Amino acid sequence: TTLPTSVIERIEVIKGPYSVLYGTDAMGGVINIITKKATLQKTGEVSLKGGSFGTTSFDANAAGMLSDRVGVVVGFSNQIQQKDYRIGGKNLLKISKTEKLILDEKSYDDVYPNTTFQMSQLFGKLNYSVNNQWNVSVSSFYNLASDVETPGNYFTQIASKKDIGRLNLFSEISHTSENNKLIIAPYYSNEKNWNYETAASDKTNFISFKDDVSEYGVRTNNTYYLNHITLLAGMDYDVLDYQSTRQSKKGNEASPYKPNNRNQRLSAFVQTNYELGDLSINGGLRANYIRYKIFKHDSLSNKSTSDNYFYLIPSLGLKYNLPKGFNVHASVGKAFSIPDAFATSGFYEVNTMVGEWPFRMAYVGNADLKPETSITYEGGMGYYRDTFYFDLTYFNTTHKNKIVTRRTSGMGNEADSTHYENAKSASMSGLEFIGSINIGQLVGWNNKVEIYGGLTYMFNNTFTEFATEKVKDLLFVNKANGNFGISYDNRKGFTTRLHARYKGRRLERDGFSRARPLITKENYYTKGGYKETDKILQFSDHLIFDYSAFYNLTPKARIGISVSNLFDENYTEKDGYNMPGRNIMGHASYFF
Repeated sequence: TTLPTSVIERIEVIKGPYSVLYGTDAMGGVINIITKKATLQKTGEVSLKGGSFGTTSFDANAAGMLSDRVGVVVGFSNQIQQKDYRIGGKNLLKISKTEKLILDEKSYDDVYPNTTFQMSQLFGKLNYSVNNQWNVSVSSFYNLASDVETPGNYFTQIASKKDIGRLNLFSEISHTSENNKLIIAPYYSNEKNWNYETAASDKTNFISFKDDVSEYGVRTNNTYYLNHITLLAGMDYDVLDYQSTRQSKKGNEASPYKPNNRNQRLSAFVQTNYELGDLSINGGLRANYIRYKIFKHDSLSNKSTSDNYFYLIPSLGLKYNLPKGFNVHASVGKAFSIPDAFATSGFYEVNTMVGEWPFRMAYVGNADLKPETSITYEGGMGYYRDTFYFDLTYFNTTHKNKIVTRRTSGMGNEADSTHYENAKSASMSGLEFIGSINIGQLVGWNNKVEIYGGLTYMFNNTFTEFATEKVKDLLFVNKANGNFGISYDNRKGFTTRLHARYKGRRLERDGFSRARPLITKENYYTKGGYKETDKILQFSDHLIFDYSAFYNLTPKARIGISVSNLFDENYTEKDGYNMPGRNIMGHASYFF
């Protein structure tokens, strides 16, 4: 994380198409992180953590009003992992011989070299109440990580390291009256990454790749309240600048992975919400003008290009509250996303040894890529009454010009190539369930005993190729994802939680066939429109459990323990990058 967790007040997860309010790329949902606010009572916290893999963490924050108009929040954190992490050694669910070969049988309980890191974060927030109507706040955080080791994938383990520096500045000017609220929010962020050729700490090492990404702009909106109607209107101006340089040797310039580029967006939007009794209706429209400029780079042989896009994004949602706590809801929304410069103009070639075998792969951009558009329909029902809550939603998203990859085999000494192209269409549909029940309250206990869970199951996730009209399963999409658990709070200072995460099966293209010689053509996935020559692998499903327990020694002192990956699962989020095994951490906090 690039933000000290101690200054986070809450995290909001908003699911569904929200491009009208949050921009063109909000195709599947939005995560909002809300930081703490200064209160009349001055507060603070200091916490220490330590545990597996030589991990230590220090967090501190303080908040309060300096005067009746000025409030401040400050926070600092430092995280260090001094030892390489160990990969999990077990699988709770049954997996096949092929699925174990995909993970690599040698990886079980193996130490993943070059995985240490150190990261520091600093946060500050200043709030000034001009009067009862005007308010100004400024927030900033800085993230610095030095000598972060990057191991590469488990098979090649090409060790290197990187330095990371990130600065974020946010400001908000607001005016609130009886039935109106105006917000003007300028922002700026900059992230620099310095990637070294190797992990060595001597004079022979050098910065082989450096990128510099800046985002800045201003977002304005005005909310007007009139009886049963809430009207929100606004304008956003956003700019993203990307620059990079690369060296093959110290002092020798090499082709960057993608050309320098700039993305400018000017948007105007309106959203209205109407409530009449048990019926709630919301609808909106966003107009987007996007100018995307790619700058010429001689070594990439790309031309300087500038594309302009104009797109209207509508949305509509309905919710009706039925008797006895039930409700029904439905929504429809569109989204729009332009391809990255790497997909249109980039080039990157890997040339290394994997064990005894040479590995070559080229990634080639496609200048003819079109923007991706989608429309999502959702509908479902829910229930909320005292101790019990659930919601069941069916969703269907249809994509046009979805960007997918295609692999081609090189001839002779040529490298295999990965190309980016538009699919003719793509479709994703499924069911999503979330629910919880407070058993303690249900049976009249003072203690809280809550069982909760959520599951997303895909009925369909396919795309249709332009050239062949062939329908294929989408890669990197889990058939199902789930979260569930049980939490306990005795209302006297003791809390505990057992949480589980289910990762369903997914498909990926085999990028390490030479490193896994025991995987043959018979092991490849030949359903969903694929052939043996496509080298598609189906990955196993996994259950990952986490546990935590905390106890308040005094109203100001707290201790606890947390165990990530409790049952030591060996799994990957991306092929070739096995995740850490069981990780035990001790916690101690003091509040003042």
